[in-house]
Amino acid sequence: MTAGETDKVRETVIALIESDFESDAAFERTAGLRPKTVNNWRRGLSKSFMKMIPELSELFHVSAGELLNMPVGQDSSELSDEEMRLVHLYRKTRSLPKESRRAVVSTIESVIEMYLSSAPRKPGRKK
Repeated sequence: MTAGETDKVRETVIALIESDFESDAAFERTAGLRPKTVNNWRRGLSKSFMKMIPELSELFHVSAGELLNMPVGQDSSELSDEEMRLVHLYRKTRSLPKESRRAVVSTIESVIEMYLSSAPRKPGRKK
């Protein structure tokens, strides 16, 4: 991984910390890290976050691919252009507070359910 790619991962991790935790110290306590670890990440003095991708993925409820700024799958043909647009739009919500991101998901789910319940069904398709 190049230095630029590592910097992007650092930015992603820092953005998630800022959106999900009240402070770096709160994140460090939750993750079981030593004090000032995140400060060292911010200043580029440590890249220990790279060794923690699986743990960070679980902690932030995102895939390792998202943390590593990789496409959704190795084969991007598995998603349509519309699906990819939705995934990318959702990923932009990382900068929002956790409650706001939940509200976005809830709104999207409600809108989709509303359209599905009111749309005419194609013959032979299950509900």
